[in-house]
Amino acid sequence: MKKKTYQKSHLIREVGLVAGVSQAKIRLILDTLKGIACREAKNDGFTVPGLCRLDIIHRKNRKVRNPRNGQTFIIGEHDSLRVRILKRVRNEVTPLPEMVIHEVPVMTPEMEDFSQAVSFCCKNCGQEIEAPLSTTGMTAECPNCQTSIVIPDVSERGTLHGEPLPLTPESEAAVKVQEVISDVQNQVDEHAQRKERGGTIRIDLAALGIENRLEREVLKKRALSFFCKNCRQEIEAPVEMAGTAAECPACGVSFEIPFFSDDGTIHATDFAAEKPDAEKLREMKSRTIRIEVPDDY
Repeated sequence: MKKKTYQKSHLIREVGLVAGVSQAKIRLILDTLKGIACREAKNDGFTVPGLCRLDIIHRKNRKVRNPRNGQTFIIGEHDSLRVRILKRVRNEVTPLPEMVIHEVPVMTPEMEDFSQAVSFCCKNCGQEIEAPLSTTGMTAECPNCQTSIVIPDVSERGTLHGEPLPLTPESEAAVKVQEVISDVQNQVDEHAQRKERGGTIRIDLAALGIENRLEREVLKKRALSFFCKNCRQEIEAPVEMAGTAAECPACGVSFEIPFFSDDGTIHATDFAAEKPDAEKLREMKSRTIRIEVPDDY
């Protein structure tokens, strides 16, 4: 059954019984309070003791919409009565709820440092995730599926920062093949780097008619070495070509082959008082370019 609304007559009767005053006087008091409140609210406002505050505010033109028919119309400027319930009354009628405050962690530079990190996989979508080591134990969301996850303190095996997974026979074979491919690629890269550094350019001995080792040794002993005046490339040439014109194999500049080896070159050491060691000799050989020898030599 619906409860009856508390009306003015109920108020007058209850106040009269508590105060021991007749209902006629209580009615007069309430009417007098109403008149005073209306009069003072038009001036500087009026506070009903222990209940509320009444004052007048001025409202500007504003557009409003009738929710029934959707029609829009404008309400002109006017004064409006504002009623503000006192805070004590509001708290007594509708007490504030017990607020549960969760402390939000403040991001620090350490929490954004990925130099020390853990890696793991989301249990829902399997996405591999990386997080700073300082955030371990915190609850977060998977960046891929937004599932709630707890950041572990140890990286999972097989992830970026974790230990590798144990190899199966098939994976071991694949690793060995990859190692062989890597070794071959390293050798190719090393050879290419030596070529880019301007390593030794060997002349085609077959084009010179040299068929055996003995003739190569003779040619090696009967040679002189010098520097290109343009690019400073060390060049080796047969001694029979001394005084003839030739071109630098490195820069293409024309020059005349000298009759004696320049100091500091590979064949100048044949007459040096102190012979270079084997490592120094290999270094000098690697930087020397043998000149292109004509067919008639």
